[in-house]
Amino acid sequence: MASDPELPLFDVQAILGHVSLTTTQLYLTPSEDEVIEHALAHYARRANTRAAAVPATPAPGYNPAALDVLFGRP
Repeated sequence: MASDPELPLFDVQAILGHVSLTTTQLYLTPSEDEVIEHALAHYARRANTRAAAVPATPAPGYNPAALDVLFGRP
């Protein structure tokens, strides 16, 4: 229940009868494999977002080629 994003942690606390939310949070300790899986998923989403992003058109007076060099874009 504690890992279900659809179920608020406060509800889990009430169901389990915990007085303190920190007691309920003890059930949220992820395994090493879960941490690695979540980190890899994060970086994959981030790479997809960057690949889909279209650079904004520079304001008048700025040289687009100079901005590419400045920001390290190809």
